Amino acid sequence: MKWTTTAIIAMMMILLAGCSLGSKPSSSPFLDDLTISMEDTPNTGDTTAHAYKLTIKDSTGSLVDVDLVRINMSMSMQGMNHKMKAQMERSALGEYKTKVYLPMNGDWRAIVSLKKDKHERKISLRL
Repeated sequence: MKWTTTAIIAMMMILLAGCSLGSKPSSSPFLDDLTISMEDTPNTGDTTAHAYKLTIKDSTGSLVDVDLVRINMSMSMQGMNHKMKAQMERSALGEYKTKVYLPMNGDWRAIVSLKKDKHERKISLRL
């Protein structure tokens, strides 16, 4: 009985240690130095289609690129759980665009994920 208890505890410790080996992406001085602005341009005639343009600049005000830009949008409204995800496409140096169809107009919030190499930074915006 003692042996099986010890074996179970040892296996649990190995599993827990293995689960913590993966590292989450962290930010970097390059990503921390960036500022972003995001512009919403609603499409005429279709109130649910929105074109978003994101601009990324460094501390000198120069446009810069990152490897990947994603947005996770959510709208907090009692009784509803609206969420949208989109990957933004590079349109020019430091500029990314996407088009999303929002189920309704309202107070949307976005978490913008910027990725460069193995690093990631998340920025919260109110749209």
